[in-house]
Parts: sequence; structure tokens; C-alpha cells
Amino acid sequence: MIKMIGALALLALLVQNPVQALEQEEPDIEVVVTATRVEERTDRIPASVSVITAEDLFASGKTTVVEALESVAGVSFRSTSGNASKAEVSMGGFGENAHGRVLVLLDGRRLNRPDMAGINWLQVPLESVERVEVVRGSGSVLYGDHAVGGVINIITKKGAGELAVSASALGGSYGLNQERAGVEGAAGRLSFYADAEHTSAEGYRERSAYRSLGAGVRLGLELGENTAGALSLSYSRLFYQMPGALWKEEMQADPTGAKNPADEATDQVLNIDLGFSAGGGEAWGLEGSLAYGLKFIQTDLTSFASYTDLALHTFALTPRFSLGLPLFGLPSRLTLGSDAYLDLLDLKRFMDKERERKDFEAGISKLSLGAYAQGEIAMLEEALLLSAGLRYDLARISAETLLTAGSEIDAAETHQALVYDLGLVTRPAERARLYVKFTTLFRYPFTDEQASVYGYPSDEFLSDLKPERGTQVEAGGRLRLLEALSLEGRAYLLDMEDEIAFNPATFRNENLDRTRHLGGEVEVKATQAESLELSAGYAFSRAVFSGGANEGHQVPLVPNHRVRLDSTLKLPFELALKACGSYTSDSFVGGDPANAQEKLDGVMLLALSLHYRPSSVPGKLELFVGVDNLLDTRYAETAYYGFDPETYTYRTGYYPSPGRTWKLGGAYRY
Repeated sequence: MIKMIGALALLALLVQNPVQALEQEEPDIEVVVTATRVEERTDRIPASVSVITAEDLFASGKTTVVEALESVAGVSFRSTSGNASKAEVSMGGFGENAHGRVLVLLDGRRLNRPDMAGINWLQVPLESVERVEVVRGSGSVLYGDHAVGGVINIITKKGAGELAVSASALGGSYGLNQERAGVEGAAGRLSFYADAEHTSAEGYRERSAYRSLGAGVRLGLELGENTAGALSLSYSRLFYQMPGALWKEEMQADPTGAKNPADEATDQVLNIDLGFSAGGGEAWGLEGSLAYGLKFIQTDLTSFASYTDLALHTFALTPRFSLGLPLFGLPSRLTLGSDAYLDLLDLKRFMDKERERKDFEAGISKLSLGAYAQGEIAMLEEALLLSAGLRYDLARISAETLLTAGSEIDAAETHQALVYDLGLVTRPAERARLYVKFTTLFRYPFTDEQASVYGYPSDEFLSDLKPERGTQVEAGGRLRLLEALSLEGRAYLLDMEDEIAFNPATFRNENLDRTRHLGGEVEVKATQAESLELSAGYAFSRAVFSGGANEGHQVPLVPNHRVRLDSTLKLPFELALKACGSYTSDSFVGGDPANAQEKLDGVMLLALSLHYRPSSVPGKLELFVGVDNLLDTRYAETAYYGFDPETYTYRTGYYPSPGRTWKLGGAYRY
């Protein structure tokens, strides 16, 4: 926090003396789309934004989007299997079910599922990613449900220019192997991009193997001047095992062991997206997307004698219109849009793995409709920008019992939300930006939070479960101190009501008492004479219960401190040495709001990699060898306190993370 306070103080000094700073121009202002849902320069946005480019990914040696996002301050992940396939993302200081409070988009289309299950991050081949935009803080006004702690938008390549091909492969410890290939180009008015990726590993722990296959095609067509259409199709298949939690003594004896003998799942995802855009320069713009998604998930939880098939159909329509017009003689812009999503779930539960004896079936639907308006006005020759937004959102969750040998869940519940935000951005100089923002926010219950359908302990529709609501105020900015040194950060205060979590004592999803989240992030980037690149990120978060029986206690699974340092040293012979160090402080385990159990230990991790990029080879060739968790540290990044059916007691189960992992690979583009 001290660094952040210092950054804001420096920005305040620049506000007092803008003339001197105006003498130099900011050379690397980016244009992003996620923060405002239209193209906007980052120096005009009342938010903290980070961008990861395709070049960053190419040069990093990362294997998944998760690995790339871990370098962004304020973004963290937890995994119960030790791999990225179902990693749970967290932003804004949230603990259990944190992924429900981060909106993840693929080309602006929501990837979040309506049920409690996490995103399959491997459904997006890394080769297809053009850039990843991360917006910290609430985006409820523009995006509605889930956008509480932040928004992550994965933007894929569209294809342009001459024919280009790319390919990469890598191998590593625990049977890791990955192969990617892509082709892109344009012919006249038509552009295209196609890719495929295969990833598999046996895993660090027993029964933690996974196999992923993904492929996609994107076609773009210029229909006229400033008018275009696009069609995207993608398919992915993921198989993964679930080794389960270990008691502490088991983890200390052998962290590679598995608790569950045969728990596993298979996810298949098909996405079709038809987009349209038209515009008249800065005067007006019209964009829209019509999308369909099919997900089929087959889960075998042998340890609980539970076998389920879930078919999920998602239909989405998201039109948006923007208009630039003078207001009181000042430049302004108004954006109007709506989001309509219909999710239809068919859940079948069986008593045997062969699925010959079905004991439960239910149809669950979630219809959500939202309309929003966002406006901004520029004053003082665009050195001061004011923005305001408003959204009305409505969701109806319905459940119908189709077959049951026990409880029925026939019921429905309607939720609604009215949220708004106010923002101010001052740009006293091209090298400085300062902003402040106030927003209200919400999150609807997951469908299986509202309708408990997995028999733990019984099937039940929880009509008393309320949506999460909150208010957030944040302030931050960006400062470029020197040509090669930049600093960006923010501080926030977030008050939440009715957060939803599973209560292991009552076996029900319940609204928690009020919580307060105080925190912030700061990122520093420096480059020295093209020979050394440094980036550092620090995130602070203190989340506490501000009411009820646990008042003053910390929210479980929220570490107070996260620090990350990345460096690249350019060596002779076109070599580069990359080093990464991270530290995560301790936290209380999940299911322990009373803070009465032993904490989850903090951990420090180190990684090294050596890269070779020969300039004599046509195109771009990158070869690398690296090692993660260099010191082979034994640790668990997540743990939960709950009921042990074997001993009929409450205990803490730990999910060990991988030890030292080697990687060797290469990538080529031409």
C-alpha cells in the first residue's frame, strides 16, 4: 500500500504542475474495448487495465491462458487438481466461489456458466489469442452478472494480410505435452483464422491426469465501408481426473497421493458466434452478436456414488449502439445496449457409472435480460472526463423435477438489480492519468446454488437465497516517470451484502453476513537499454466480516499479500534468461469463517527459463527450456474445512500443488 500511496502522491503533483509534464508525449497508450465495450484509449478510462499481447505470449513460454494471467497483479488462481483446466480465478479479495465474481469473456461473449462449475480454460487455444484485457474492479453496469471483482476479455485473432502459419510444441515433467498449429490470412474482403491445440499430462498427483483438444475457425467479411460480419466456430473436449483432498498428515507423508480412486469428468463445448458491426467513424457505431453454446458434461464422482450428465444450451443476443455528439458544445459519447441470455440445463443423475439406473432428472433454466446506458463528456480540452452509467437487470431461475425418487424442486425465483456508476478521469499530462470511480454491483445465485440438485444432503430449491449486492469506490492512475519506467495502481473499498457460500454445518448454500474488502494493486514496469526488462506486481487485500457472529474475522481463502517479480535479461548469442519469483501470504482455509482452524501456509515460488530467438531464421522462431517451482516447494494453494464421512468429524482437507516441473519447447511463426 505504501507504493500505491506514493504513486498517487506523484500523480497529484503532476496535477498541480501539468505544463512541465506536457512537454513529453506518452508513446504507448493502448486502445482497449473491455472497459467501456467500445474502443477507447486507456488514458480515458476510469479503471485499472492490464493487457497481455500475442507477442507477450509467444515470447513467454506459457502453456495456458491461466499461466499468462498469473503475471497480472490482482489476478490469482486456485486449483483442486493441480492443473489449469478447471482453475478457479479470483479478483478483488474473494474466497470461496471467487470465480463467480469474475466475468470471463471470449471476444466479448460470456464464458461463465450459469451453474457453480468453473470455466474450462483450455477451451481457448493459446495460439488463437490476439490479446487479453484485464479490467480490475466492478463492471456490473456494462456487463451485469458476475462482473464484481473484475472482467477478463480474451480476444482472439481474426486473420489479416498475407498467409501466415504458426506451430509450437513442448514437453515436460509428469507427462506434459502440447502441440499447437494455426493459419491465418486474407483474400479480398474475406479474412480467416483457424487453429488447433492438444494438451495432455499425467499430473503431479496420482489420478490428476488431463487431456484437452480444442479447435476453432473464424471468418470475417467486409460488407462495405465500415461494415463487417464475422462467424466463429469452436469445439473443445476436456477429460480430467479429480484426485481429491488429503488430510494434513497424508499431504506431509506423500503430496502426490490421491484420495478419490475413480473421480473424473469429461467436458465437451461447442460455440457458434455470428457478429456484425457498422459505423460512421467517431459519429456512431453499431455492433451485435448472436451466439449459441452447447456444453455436455459427464461427471463420475465414485467417491460419492454420484454420476451425472449435464446438457447446457446457451443462447445470447448482445446488440450495442454508440453515438458521438456534442453536449453543451463539449465532446461526448453515449453507449446504449442490451444483453439477453437464456440458459437451459438438463441434469440427469444416476446410481451407477454405466448409467443404467437413473434416480433423478431436472430441467433448470435461467433467463437474464439487461439494458444499460453509459455516457461520457470531455472538458478542459479533454484533460477532464466525466462518465456515468445505469443498468437494469432481471433474471428468472426456474426448476422442474422430471424424475425423482425423493425430493422435488419445482419452483422459480425472480431477481432484479438496478446499478449505476460515476467516474472521473483527469489527464493533466500525456504521461499521467488519475481517476476515481464509484459503482454499485450485484451477482445472481448460480443455478445450483439456488436449486441444490446434487443430493447433499437432499434436493432443494432455496427460495430464500438472495442475490449478492455491494458498493465500491476506487481511485488510481498511471504515471510514466521516465521513458523506460511506468507505474500503475489503484486502491479500492468494497462493501458486500449477502455473499453466498456453502455452510458445512447446515449443508446449505447461505447468504453470509456483510463483508468489507479493502485492497489495491500496483504494477511497475522498467526497461533498461533493451538489455533488461523488469516488471513487478503487488496486490493487497483484507476481507473481513463487518457484521454478524463473525464480525471482525477474515474471509477464508483471501491472502493479505501477493507479490510477483518478472525479469528478462538479454544475453549474448540471442539468448534471454527469464526469472520469476512470487510470494503469497497465508490465509484461513475455506469453510472457516470463525478463523478457528489452522491457516493455509504462505508460499514463495521461483521459476527460470532460457530462451533462444535466432534472427537469421525467416519468420519468428523461439526455443526455450524452463523450470517451475525451482526449489521443489511442497505447498497447497487451497484447502477446505468440512465434514469427514469416514470419521464423522470435521477436518481440513488440502489440495497439493505441483512440485518442480521442467518444460522444453519451441514456437515458430512465418
